[in-house]
Formats: sequence, structure tokens, C-alpha cells
Amino acid sequence: MTIRRTIILITLFFLCGYSLAQQTRADSLRNNINKTPTDSLRVEALFSYMEATLNNNTSDFEPYVKEMARLSKKINYKWGLAAAYNLSLAYYKNKSAFETALQYGDSLEALVKKDTAQRLVLQLAHMYSNRANLFWMMNDNEKAMDGYVKAEKIFDKTNHWGIVNAYNGIANCFMNLGNHPKSLEYSKKAVEAAQRFNDNRLLANMMMNQSAIFMNLDNYKAADSVLNLVWPVVEELKNNKSFHVYYLNRGDVEAYYTKDTLKALSYYQKAYDYAKLNKDEWLQAKALFSLAGFQQDLKHKYFKSTIDELYRLSVENEYDDYKAEAYGLYAEWYNIKGDCKRAFEYQKLYKEITDSLATAETREDISMMEVRFRVEKKEQEINRLKAEQEVQRLSIRQKNMLNYLLSGSLVALLMISILIYRNYGQKQKLQQQRISELETEKQLAATEAVLKGEEQERSRLAKDLHDGLGGMLSGIKYAFQTMKGNLVMTPDNQQAFERSMDMLDSSIQEMRRVAHNMMPEVLVKFGLDTALKDFCNDINQSGVLKITYQSSGLEAADIDQTTAITIYRIVQELVNNTIKHAGASSAIVQAEQREGNITLTIEDDGKGFDTVILQHSKGIGWSNIQSRVEFLKGKLDVKSSENGTSVLIELKV
Repeated sequence: MTIRRTIILITLFFLCGYSLAQQTRADSLRNNINKTPTDSLRVEALFSYMEATLNNNTSDFEPYVKEMARLSKKINYKWGLAAAYNLSLAYYKNKSAFETALQYGDSLEALVKKDTAQRLVLQLAHMYSNRANLFWMMNDNEKAMDGYVKAEKIFDKTNHWGIVNAYNGIANCFMNLGNHPKSLEYSKKAVEAAQRFNDNRLLANMMMNQSAIFMNLDNYKAADSVLNLVWPVVEELKNNKSFHVYYLNRGDVEAYYTKDTLKALSYYQKAYDYAKLNKDEWLQAKALFSLAGFQQDLKHKYFKSTIDELYRLSVENEYDDYKAEAYGLYAEWYNIKGDCKRAFEYQKLYKEITDSLATAETREDISMMEVRFRVEKKEQEINRLKAEQEVQRLSIRQKNMLNYLLSGSLVALLMISILIYRNYGQKQKLQQQRISELETEKQLAATEAVLKGEEQERSRLAKDLHDGLGGMLSGIKYAFQTMKGNLVMTPDNQQAFERSMDMLDSSIQEMRRVAHNMMPEVLVKFGLDTALKDFCNDINQSGVLKITYQSSGLEAADIDQTTAITIYRIVQELVNNTIKHAGASSAIVQAEQREGNITLTIEDDGKGFDTVILQHSKGIGWSNIQSRVEFLKGKLDVKSSENGTSVLIELKV
């Protein structure tokens, strides 16, 4: 019976392995993969499916995990690649392909070891735990313990449920090393952690695992106490596998502690029934083995049928260890019946299989030792190469230092000569550059003075027009309106008078338009964006050109008045040129402010012109545009064709 309890311990240990998602959601998760686009969401969908089916040995696991790794690399999804490596480690570990599994662990460690993102750090912790499982399977308790401790530190720092599995793994390592007090200490920690995370499934597994540890220590009283405590949790879970393990362990307690064989048989029968409900033939075989063992002692009427079912399952599923036990039980059965010949035949078959299993176990142990040797040899080779690389690096560094010292003097002399020569040339260049800068500054200062003078004169004239001539015209209009009320006029004179009044109104409006263009008040009061918008609206209302204004980022731009006026004049001059020369029906003015730069674009659908003539143009309008652009240290680009003209200006403000 000891063999069976050990198997329960290992099974429970791996039930609490990589993930929490072990429910029967595989079909819906798999269908979800095909509905997901090829991006990070598909990686997550693949992960969810493979996490749920990790222990099911599904045929599509391997191609899916490869797709997950390939897609993660393609979209540079680091977490997805780390998770794919972790799943591959667990998958190949379960297939006993330990060297391949370890390679995936090394790849994951190299990928995320220096990363601080919590999801990646948790993947590293899961890898440590999975790799520790692998070393535990290889009976390398020292490396397994190291992995569980590393995982425990990360899970403790991140307050993650994985610490439950880390404690459980440490408990099993101490059990293998014969340190039973430490084993129980960490088993209790695993139970307490499961309670802290309020996860009943984990709690049930940890407590039943603890009861199995007590039974391995022949402390059935403690195992009985643990099982009494865990029963309400198991009952609430209503999980067939949990019921199976509980009743199997409870049967052992009744058999070996209370010595109530009939109760033990009833619990073993329940364990078998729940294993059937779960469609788990391995668990069925374990329960049947326990049933048959105690039915034999009682010469139970179902003893033979129990053996038959155990034999059927072991043959169909190639459970060689249970097949051997079935042969041994057949030998007992026929011995009880007095059929010594048949009993001897089955005893012979039992011995042949047990010898074969012992040989296979020896071969497996040798193979495991070879794997451990290769892994250690690989680690030694890596360490040796690292040491050689370090020695080589230091040697190269020393040689380089000598070379530097020997060549340093020559290089220094050469550099001094070059520096003296370059210094002389640089001084000449700096002087010339300074002269050019002074000339440019002088030109810009002159341009600025001209522009400011021009704007001041425009402002003065606009004010004189508005306040002087505008006031006079408004006074004349008022006098005419007063006179109209005091005069008796013929219809012809009345009509002539109205025409005169209309002409006077037109004169006032034209005077105001001219004054506004010379110094738009809206520019001073509301800023450049509003001024340009009003300017374009005025052009539209005049009917001479259909113009569209578009701006971006200009509303909240902090632009000084001189710069704003200069930009306004540039746009004004370009639009006036379009009206005068392009023969266009529509135009677009675009202004964009971004990262301290202003971009102006003025386009029309006119007849275009040869841009070469601009190089020789002596027109005042174009000269004013160029002067203003240069004043703002901007760039001007003109493109023209028979379909229209486009002017692009980039200004730094």
C-alpha cells in the first residue's frame, strides 16, 4: 500500500503545478482561438487554452505553443514569448524530455531575468517552479529546492498564489531528504497560504497532500485530523477528483488507524465511483487496487470481479505496475480456491513483470543519471567558456593597454599638429562666420526697422483714415440725412439723393476696409488665427475669390505681435497675388503650429506660372514676401503648374 500513497503524493503535487485553470473549458477556449485576430489577443487566447490542457496530452498542444512563440516574436510581445517558453518547459517536462525542457527554461531566464515588469517577473517565478518540478522528478533535490526557494521569494514579494505550490514543493524536497519536521513545516505553510488566498481548490489539495505526508510517516492520527478538517472544503467544491483523493486517503486511515476494514472498503468504493464519474482510468485502477487488497483479507464475494476490472484497465492502458499487482492478486485468489496450478502460473507472471519493471526502473534511473550528468556537464562547459572568455577579455584588455601606451605618444603628436592646423583654420572660419552673422544681423535689423516702420506708418494711416476721413464721411452722411428731412424733392431728385447716399455708404465701407487691411484691429485684440479667419471671410464676402481657411494649433499659440503681423502680411500679400495674377476661382489657406514651428500653405486652382521668373523678379510684392520670410528665418517653397500654384512656408517662432 505504500507505493499507492507515494503515487497520490506525487499526483497531488503535480495537480498543483503550473496553473489554476484546470477545469473542463478546453473546447470553448479552443473555439475562441479561431475567432481571435493574429495579435496579442490571439497570444492570450492560445495561452488560456494551453494552460487549461497542459496535463491532457492533447495533440494540438505542440503546434499551438510553437505558433504562440512565433507570433509573440513577430509582434515583439515579450510576455507572450516568456509564457510560450514556460508552457514548453512544462510540456516537455511532462513528456520526460528533460534536456529540451531545460533549454526552454534557460531561454526564458535569459529573456526576462533583468526585466522588472510584474507579469514577466511572475513568468520567471513560474519557470523556477516548473524547473524545480523537473529536477524533483530527476531526484536532484538540491537543484529542486533552489528553484522552489527562488520562486517562493518572487511569489512572496508579489503576493501571488504561486507561493502555495512553492511551499508544497519545498515540503516534498524535505520529505525526500528525510527531514520530516521541515517537510511538515512547509506543508503547513502551503495550507496557510491557500487559506490566505481564499482558494478552496488549492486548500483541499494542500491539506490532502499533507494527510498523505502524515501517512507516509505512519502518523495516521494526524492524517485523520487533517482529513476531518478538509472534508467541509471538499464537500463544498463538489469536484470528482477531490472526492476521489479524499475517500482514498480516508480509506487508508480507516484501514491502518481505526482498523475498520469494512469502512475502509466503503471509502475505497466511493473513491472508485468518483474516479469513474471523472472518467479517469488511472485513478480507477488505484482505487481498485486498494479495494482488492482488503477484499482479499475478507475473502469478499466481489474480490474476483475487482481483480478482473483492475486487470482490464491495466491491459487497455498499459499500466504495467497495476498489471503486475493484478497477477499477484489472481495468484492469491486461485490459492484461496485451492487451484495451486493457476496460482503458480499467475505468481510466475507477477514475478516476470515485477522483474521487468525493476529492470526498467533501473534503466530509467541510469537514464536519469545520464541526463543529470549531461545537464551538469553542459553547465560546467558554459561556466568554463565564460571563464575562458573572461581570461581572454582581460588578456586582450592588457594588450590593448600596451598598444595604447606605445601608440599614444605618436597619436598625441599627430593630434597636436592636427589641432594646431585645425585651430588656425577654425579661427579663420569663425571670423568669416562672424562677419557673415554680423552682415545678416545688420540686414535683419534693417529689415526689421523697415517692417516696423511700415507697420507704424500703416497703423498711423489706418488711424487717420478711420478717425479723420471716416469721421468726416460719417458727419457728411449724418448732415445729408438731416437735410433730407427738411427738403421737399421731386421723385427724380429723391432718387438721385438716394444714389448719392449709397455711394457715400460704399465710400465709408471701402475706407473702413482699407483701414482694416492696413492695420486689422482683430489681430491686435484676438490674435493671428482670428485675424486670418476674418481676412479670408472678407475675401469670400467680396466675391472676388472663394477661399477656405484651415488652422491647427494656432488658437492657443503664444505669438508675439511683430511675428503675428509679419505672418499676416505674408498671407495677405500671397492672397492678393492670387487675386491679381492667378485667375483662380478658389484657394486654400492652411496654418499649423506645432512644436514651436508654424507652417503656412497657400494653394489656388489658377493658371500657374514659371517659378524661374521669381529668381529675377523685381516686384515689390514678392520682395516683401521674401524679406518677411527671411526676417522670421523661415523657408519658402513655391510649386506651380497649369493646374494651380502651391506656396509652402516654414517659420520658426
